[in-house]
Amino acid sequence: GKIISAEDIKTTDLTGLKVAVIGANQLTVTLLNQILKQAEFVKIFQIAPHFVLPQTENTIQKMIDHPLISKNRRLFNNRIKSLLAIRYLESQVSNIWLKRQLMPNSAAEKKVFFKSDSYYSALQKPNCKLITWPVVKITENAVQSMEGIEHLVDVIITTY
Repeated sequence: GKIISAEDIKTTDLTGLKVAVIGANQLTVTLLNQILKQAEFVKIFQIAPHFVLPQTENTIQKMIDHPLISKNRRLFNNRIKSLLAIRYLESQVSNIWLKRQLMPNSAAEKKVFFKSDSYYSALQKPNCKLITWPVVKITENAVQSMEGIEHLVDVIITTY
């Protein structure tokens, strides 16, 4: 398949194509819903689960704007954001197995937070599949995962 970077998503026509997304960054998380509207099928190859916070959540904004937190920013640290991201995941994904696959490691040293209101709902659409097996090989028209399956694709979106 044709390999494009995440920055080229907006300028690439994905209509009717089989798309693989390898990795995640803010663009792929934000634009997944848009990709799904164009593409025939999208496979998300997840290297590691990541933290996703809602983009327009008023309660989080109220909490951040609270006088105690605005005076002392270190109170609103990664631990609280991690808990909020996990709560958001639990409220958005009903499938227990999918929820387990998407659960990030809250004990991780370096935490990356993405913001999207539609990422979890997009992952649950019928033309989207989350693949958590590591990628072994990328060929001309397929992505092979460690479980031995070759996933035929037309376009590969990479975040590296």
